[in-house]
Amino acid sequence: MMQGIMFQSHDFAFSHAPLTNEDKICAVAISIVSSPGFNEIWNMISTCMPSEIYERISANRSLSTQEFLTEIYSAKPREAAEEIMDWSAAKSMRVLSYWDDEYPPLLREIERPPLVLYARGDMETDHAIAVVGTRKADPRSAAHARRIAGDLASAGFTIVSGMAVGIDRAAHLGALDADGRTIGVLANGIDIAYPSVNRDLHRRIASSPGSGLISEYPPGIRGGKWAFSRRNRIISGICAGTVVVKAGKQSGALITARHAVEQNREVFACTGNSFDEEYAGCHELIRSGAVLVSRTEDIINELSRPFGSSGASGTERSGSGAKGAVSDPSPEEDPYEEGSLESRILLLVSKQDYEIDSVIRQVGASPAEVNEAIVELELCGRITRSGNIIARL
Repeated sequence: MMQGIMFQSHDFAFSHAPLTNEDKICAVAISIVSSPGFNEIWNMISTCMPSEIYERISANRSLSTQEFLTEIYSAKPREAAEEIMDWSAAKSMRVLSYWDDEYPPLLREIERPPLVLYARGDMETDHAIAVVGTRKADPRSAAHARRIAGDLASAGFTIVSGMAVGIDRAAHLGALDADGRTIGVLANGIDIAYPSVNRDLHRRIASSPGSGLISEYPPGIRGGKWAFSRRNRIISGICAGTVVVKAGKQSGALITARHAVEQNREVFACTGNSFDEEYAGCHELIRSGAVLVSRTEDIINELSRPFGSSGASGTERSGSGAKGAVSDPSPEEDPYEEGSLESRILLLVSKQDYEIDSVIRQVGASPAEVNEAIVELELCGRITRSGNIIARL
């Protein structure tokens, strides 16, 4: 068992009048609004309550619910929000908005954070650290992740991961086996245990003290491939640092690391055999400035420093983060055929940043096709996504 450490508190000033029931409904409503109303929201969230924001953005236009939600919920955001609140209550979920005191303070600091989180169980996000990696974990790397997570949990950290098979599952189990805290961030509604092989883990986390499940997606929603990248920004955003245990060159864990860099958080990486391609992503992170992990104490020593000298404070980093190749695309030409969906998206965003809903309309493809292409472009380092906005790197 690792010896516990003392943490310096991280204060975040955010005060407002208590949320009314109308505010809670309107918070959900504005979180599911489709373009064009969505852009205006970000200019108001720090100064206006949800009911006031919704009144303003709906004053002179007819708002619609994001398309992928309308298979289950109303196409009118206000009605859909009431349906979501009722369903959440029926399934014993808490609905936490950006304006709630329980909303994770570090997540509130990122660019375009999720305006609403759906939670089950506890959600102790103080001193949280992400432990992530490939779904294709071998026994050695899974054991490594389990040990790191267990050591960190024993030292007082909350372990955050993405509820996938492989490294994610090992990290969650490591924390639970150490009687520690863990948070599973899902890419679908938290009433859905996905993948199904993690159904046991889903139940165990939800019932363990200090642990819980969260998602930005309402109950009943099954996220596609596109949802995993959006989930990853929450994983890193909740945490002071992200540990990548094992990742190849195109592992989704690298998107989490990239988000961590953009959010000014610490990045750590483990290393395997120098010639092992399944660790190539970790090796690239280390070359780009991530903290190399040779033992768990390397992480603890880095993150137990005062927040003002670490990435989580919002101050300028001192070069210990994984900047450089973590975020920058290679200079070679885009390897996409002319006229392909990927090349059309790249051409579109080369001129200006775009909302994803606008991209869907411009390129004439389905939401699922566009979102899968966006994930592919993110993995290849060609674009970056911030909330519902994509930009070319």
